[in-house]
Amino acid sequence: MERIGKYVIHKAAVTTGYSRIFFCQDPDLQIPVAVKIFHPGRAEGPLSPAQLLARFLAEARLLAAFDHPYIVAVKTLEHLDDGRPYFVMPYQGAHLAYEMGKDLSGDAALGADERDRPRRLPLGRAVGLLKQLSSALAALHRRGWVHRCVKPSNLLLSAREGGALKLADFSMVKLPDRNLPMPDHWIGAPEYCAPEQRENATAVGPQADVFSLGVLAARMLTGVVPDASLGAVQLSDDLPAPLVELVAAATAPDPTLRPAHAGVVLQRLDSISLQRVGKPVVEISPPRRVQAPAG
Repeated sequence: MERIGKYVIHKAAVTTGYSRIFFCQDPDLQIPVAVKIFHPGRAEGPLSPAQLLARFLAEARLLAAFDHPYIVAVKTLEHLDDGRPYFVMPYQGAHLAYEMGKDLSGDAALGADERDRPRRLPLGRAVGLLKQLSSALAALHRRGWVHRCVKPSNLLLSAREGGALKLADFSMVKLPDRNLPMPDHWIGAPEYCAPEQRENATAVGPQADVFSLGVLAARMLTGVVPDASLGAVQLSDDLPAPLVELVAAATAPDPTLRPAHAGVVLQRLDSISLQRVGKPVVEISPPRRVQAPAG
């Protein structure tokens, strides 16, 4: 396949359980675009192809309902000759892993290419991205929606250097007024998933997204994905105290102790001074391999 509709394929980018995303060229506008096509393949799971199709179409329509600077836009929904739907989005140059590396630890981090090694973000950049994400999630939460899959690969960037954040992948958004098919097990990224979402993904509220946002904040600020199963995440007191307190509150095991929704998080982020307190923070360098002594 060289084209999807009129769009000329440059390369395949991502394959999911029921879709494939391609980087393409719009021949009329002469601009790069991302095209997501329904492609259930041979994926095994609790949802039937018809249920997956319903989810795919819902995602396109949900994204198209927004005109938000930090949410990926959908410009058109079309169908191939064989009936498979696809939707077209603006091309984004990167995702968050380009700035902070992959979520690796131990030997995997030591053995990874330098660009893939986990690293922290500068304080100002981290807080700026958290504000953008909070703004996007607040737009969902005002409608009573819950994203349920906040993780680095779903946070696209408009450019590889200093790009604006674009929240993507609405395939598992929870809607209060629509009975979309759901898996019968928990969904989400394990490292970023709220405890209550692991127990029952259908019953979660905005606080589940707040939890994921808090874990992501810790990952940005420390270079390490915290083990939130041990309790609220505690950051170094070398960071601004209100930011440390916000991350701890956002990752509280009890959802009733977290900020009620992302709008509250955004308000608190806006009030934080980025002036560091205490001794200067030394940026974490990429992990180095230590050579064992001979003998």
